[in-house]
Parts: sequence; C-alpha cells; structure tokens
Amino acid sequence: MTYIRRVGVSAFTLIELLVVIAIIAILAAILFPVFAEAKNSAKIIVCVSNQKQYGLALTMYLGDNDDVWAPCMAPDIGNTEGWAPQRPWIGYDNANVGLNGGYYGDGSKPATHKPRPGAIDPYIKNEAIKRCPSMPQDWQVAVAYAAFNPVFDGAYAQRHPQVRGNEFGPGAKVFYNDRNGAQNFTGAAQTEIEEPAYTLATWEHFSRVPLCQFLQGPDWFDSPPNDSTYINHFNFLHRKGATTVWADGHARRIGYFQLKRPMFSCRKDIYL
Repeated sequence: MTYIRRVGVSAFTLIELLVVIAIIAILAAILFPVFAEAKNSAKIIVCVSNQKQYGLALTMYLGDNDDVWAPCMAPDIGNTEGWAPQRPWIGYDNANVGLNGGYYGDGSKPATHKPRPGAIDPYIKNEAIKRCPSMPQDWQVAVAYAAFNPVFDGAYAQRHPQVRGNEFGPGAKVFYNDRNGAQNFTGAAQTEIEEPAYTLATWEHFSRVPLCQFLQGPDWFDSPPNDSTYINHFNFLHRKGATTVWADGHARRIGYFQLKRPMFSCRKDIYL
C-alpha cells in the first residue's frame, strides 16, 4: 500500500493579519505626506521657472520702451480687434466680464473671448507660463504686478506723511482714470528704482486682475499684519510663501513674514 504524505499549509492568524495591516497603515501615513510634499515642491520649481520668464519679458519690454516699465493697465488706443478698451501688462480675456471696480475682465474666471494680449506678451513664447500648476483649472492667470501707487492714502501714509504721493511700484508711477472710468497707470523709469534687487515686480497671486496693492493700506513697516486675510492673500497657492520676481529680474521664494514695506516701492529714501 502506498501512503501519500500531505504537506500541511499553514495560514496567517487573525492577529498576524492585523499586525501586517497596521504596519501598512503606519507606512502609508508616513510616506503619503512625503509624496505630497515632493509633488508640491515640483510645482514650486515650475512656478519659479515661470516667474523667471516674467522677469525676462519685463526686461525685454524695458529695452524696447526707453527703459520704462510696462504699466499695470493702460487704455487700449487704436483697438481694432474688439477687445475691452484696456490693455493689461499680461494678457488674458478681459472682456469676459464688463468694467468692474475700474478694471475690465476677471482673470479668475474662464475666458469667453479671444484673450487680449498684454504689454509683455510679445516677449512670451509659451502661454503655459501664465498657469501655476496649483491654480484652479478655470483661472486664466495667477500673478500680480506690484501696484503701490501715489494716490493711495492709507494708514501708514497718514502717520508718515513723507510717503504720501511717493510710494509706487514699477508699473504704477502715475495713476489716473480714463474717460470710460477705467483705472490706468504709467510705468516708472528704470532709473527711478533705487534698489532693483530689493523691489518687488510680480508674485503669485489671486485677484480679478493681475495687479495688487493689498499691503499699501495697513500701517506697517518691518513686519506685515499678522492677519489671516493678508496672510492667505499672499500664501494662497503654495505652502508658507509665494514665488516672486524682482526689478533686477531675479526670481525667488519668499515667506509672508519676510516682507518689508520698502520692497513694494521704487523709492526707498521716503522711509525715514
């Protein structure tokens, strides 16, 4: 008689299975945030590259326009394409909504018309640089041009009258309303920027239009207001900071609490 020996198959016990599941859960809890941070870091690198292209485009605009910076917004003279009668510094569909608060269009809403090219668009070869990887898909742009301007009379100017009429960003030397009620600017000359490497030109941003003066009103100098409204306004796309471009063309990341008021103004001598 032939005997067949049966080899027994051992199975995991319930305790062993639970231990394995617990280990997997712990590893997932450790690794998933690391993967998310790595993905966010990659997006930040893309944004730094994109913002650097803005700096190059603004520099080339300077060279072709007597060393005067592109204005934040300007009347669209000789418009034959049916665009809204205001030319932004960077292109987007500014006819998707009407005139609202002095500006045409809303860059945080989808385009419904052919985009109106901006002042620096002839120097931009890739439209994709206007899109931050972290911005909502229906936004057109997510960038702001420094728009401290000489007519704004906030709390700091009231306490320090020497700055009144003297704070202005590179694209906001003169502020005025045109006959349509739109709010427009003229750009500053490069020679009027006292410290280009210490003067903000653009940064990642959420707004209806690609310009910002959100920190001109509050009374602050060395440290911006510790207020979530302002903090979230600056840190809205990436963790704890924004990608910035400076008037000498360099781009870098900066945290909200690293900001100093003189960074937003071409003139530094007014801060006593």
